[in-house]
Amino acid sequence: MLNRTPLYELRLADDQSWVIEPTGDTGEWVDEVARLLRLKPSSESGVRTIHVERLPYGDGDGEREHARLPRCGHPDAEGCISRAKPLELRRHPLIPGVVCRLRKDRESHQVKQQMRYALRPVYEETIRRGGLPLHAALVERDGQVVLLVGRSGVGKSTACRRLPQPWNALGDDLALAVRTGEGRYAVHPFPTWSAVQVGSGERTWDVNRSVSLSAIFLLTQGAEDAVEGVGTGVAAVALNDAAVTILYTVHACSGSGSTSLLRDVFSNAAAMARCVPVYILRLSLTGRFWEKIEEALEKGDSPHFRRAHGA
Repeated sequence: MLNRTPLYELRLADDQSWVIEPTGDTGEWVDEVARLLRLKPSSESGVRTIHVERLPYGDGDGEREHARLPRCGHPDAEGCISRAKPLELRRHPLIPGVVCRLRKDRESHQVKQQMRYALRPVYEETIRRGGLPLHAALVERDGQVVLLVGRSGVGKSTACRRLPQPWNALGDDLALAVRTGEGRYAVHPFPTWSAVQVGSGERTWDVNRSVSLSAIFLLTQGAEDAVEGVGTGVAAVALNDAAVTILYTVHACSGSGSTSLLRDVFSNAAAMARCVPVYILRLSLTGRFWEKIEEALEKGDSPHFRRAHGA
């Protein structure tokens, strides 16, 4: 009896389902993706498949060959989604989903970059369904879940480390918000790729786990901890920026189809800002900022909060 290389399933709360399928010598690469994302083996291919294979060339001369290939969007690059240095993403008329073609990189940081880029189709499908990938921390307390949105350096990771029990940080850099119904969103934690690249490889993220979103806090630094209300326009722009930041990391903001994708991103950000309570959270260096979050959640005086929770 032949031993089949295992397939792995990524299932999201908006009914998205992806199967990651290795071929040839990519089994070890796919196993590592599955370990990082805590994916479970799947017995069969899904409607959407990320079919992983090797590019027909490797190092050295292959890099020069890669540079000569037509860019995505060129008539001679039919089906090409992305042609970044570590891999190529391509749609094929005979294969449902996406073909992910890997370069034979031996350096750990390049392998992790391949894994990051390979999730681009998941982000794009999430956007088509009304959701967003967000540059944000995802934290929970007693069943209440909030996103801490902010640019790099504002303090998302530090805030996660400062949170006391019973607060729990599910992720500190990237979260996938999916639309589950009219005005409702669930969020999945996704990897902090910078930690994956420079760390020991021991940390993992349960991406199949989803939690219902209660509120969003836009982080900024301040002398004292404080929570302030924010208009839907400002909230929409902040959410749009947080999504575009993630899309830039996987080269999804240029090339064929990017204009339509970015239009959908802003539309989704505006819809989320209308439906989910959004606040500004000012962070001091030593204060108990989580108490301000708790007060906002308990008070629930935002019109958006009352709508989101049926009040």
